[in-house]
Amino acid sequence: MAPTPAVVRLLAVTTGNDVEEDPQPPRWAVWVARVVAVLVVVPVRLAWEWIKAIGWTVRRVVLRPLAGVLRRVWTAGGVLARFVWRRVFVPVGAGVRWVFGVLGDGLRAFGRLLMRYLIRPSGVFLRFLGSGLRRAFRAFGSGLVAFGRGLMRYVLRPTGAFLRAVAELVGRGFRALGNGVRRGFGALSRFAVRPAGRGLRRLLVPIGQGLRVVGAYLRRALTWTGRALRFGVLGPLAWCWRTLVVTPVRWLWRDVVVRATRAFGHGLSWVWRNAVTPTVRAIGVGLRWVWENVVVLAAKAVAVGLWWLLRLFGSALIWAFRKVGRALAVLGRAIRDAFTWAGRRVALPLWRFLKQAVRTLVVTPARWIRRTVLTPAAQLTRRAWQAAVIAPARHVRISVIKPVQLAGRRVRSQLRAAFGSRRD
Repeated sequence: MAPTPAVVRLLAVTTGNDVEEDPQPPRWAVWVARVVAVLVVVPVRLAWEWIKAIGWTVRRVVLRPLAGVLRRVWTAGGVLARFVWRRVFVPVGAGVRWVFGVLGDGLRAFGRLLMRYLIRPSGVFLRFLGSGLRRAFRAFGSGLVAFGRGLMRYVLRPTGAFLRAVAELVGRGFRALGNGVRRGFGALSRFAVRPAGRGLRRLLVPIGQGLRVVGAYLRRALTWTGRALRFGVLGPLAWCWRTLVVTPVRWLWRDVVVRATRAFGHGLSWVWRNAVTPTVRAIGVGLRWVWENVVVLAAKAVAVGLWWLLRLFGSALIWAFRKVGRALAVLGRAIRDAFTWAGRRVALPLWRFLKQAVRTLVVTPARWIRRTVLTPAAQLTRRAWQAAVIAPARHVRISVIKPVQLAGRRVRSQLRAAFGSRRD
């Protein structure tokens, strides 16, 4: 079994030259190890030691005294706060709660009295008034319906039936008059006009034929013949037309149609004056009497009752609001005086005491700690940092890093000179 390196090293130390020594590393490796140790290990170790020393100093010199002072200040503040809470705020809160409880009980009792003796009776009266008005309007509506039915049944319908009968009678008269006129004109045309026309046609056709035959030769004879015809034929025809047509038609128009129309107009005027106008006037007078003596009086009574009720209710509300306002004003003045007294006699001295206590227990010690402990500790830390870190780092940079960088540049230049540059 071969011996371990530790055993070989121990034998070399104890026996002298019996065993060969370990081979030494080259010098460049030693320099590299030294450079790494100087650049990495030594600064980190020094920084760690200085950080531990500064932390221990700050904890022992600053944090522990400051924590003790803060703990004592916190304990004193808690005791003071408990004292203020128990001796000031709790009694004041109990007094305010008692005042608001009394105020709430008073308002509740006032609300109950108002509900029992004002609002409920007003509601009962309004409900009774509403039911009475509803019954009155219902009875008034029933009366109007009955009046309308009676008016329709006993006035308007008989008047309409009478007017319809009169219109039918007048229509029958006009119809009979038209039939008579039509039959008269038919008889006149049948027994007078048509025979006269036929006779004239039988007389004038041969004369026309003869005149057409001899017209070219006997102009003078035709002239005398025309005159003879005018006096012998046309004159009698005109007389027959005036006597048999115009005169009967004029007589029929003046003595029958005009008189019948006038009689019908007088009848309609009499019916309008003596039947329709009095009926409509009576209906208007009845409706006016009902409106003036029933509807207007009922509306005035309802308006007066509602106005009286509203005035009574408004007066009660105003009285209640005035009393409640006075009570609230007195209570508000009492609460204001209580809070003013508490602010002047309790809160302001307590605030001054707390401000002086905080200034004495917190501000002044903190200011003293800042001036006496923290500022010198900060200056000491800054000087220690400069002496322990910045100065050694500057010395290492000047004494180690720059020579190593210079040696590296020389080595690189020698390597370039020996092996040539990349461009070559």
